[in-house]
Amino acid sequence: MRTWIDQDLCTGDGLCTDHCPDVFVLLDDGISYVRDGPVVANDPGGRASIVTVPPRYEADVVAAALDCPGECIFVEPDETIELPLDLVTTSPVAPPRSSVKTTTGGG
Repeated sequence: MRTWIDQDLCTGDGLCTDHCPDVFVLLDDGISYVRDGPVVANDPGGRASIVTVPPRYEADVVAAALDCPGECIFVEPDETIELPLDLVTTSPVAPPRSSVKTTTGGG
């Protein structure tokens, strides 16, 4: 999944950094930004600074988005999601099970 912050909506409470300091950072301007490892995505900020969330932080990022008083944290699914083999149908028109992928809209 991917995440970004709309800085125009950010209240600067820093709850996101409490939930996941490895993905969110509060800068000197009092506004939160996302980070991709050591790189802070603050130029230009907003949707243009979307970052991929490492799987180990996904639950924390979702919790931060839900707790955010400014409702400024946006979470988007990955472009391509591989389905587990047990969820793939085996109808005559389906491609081979090992190559089935689904994409989500957006982004």
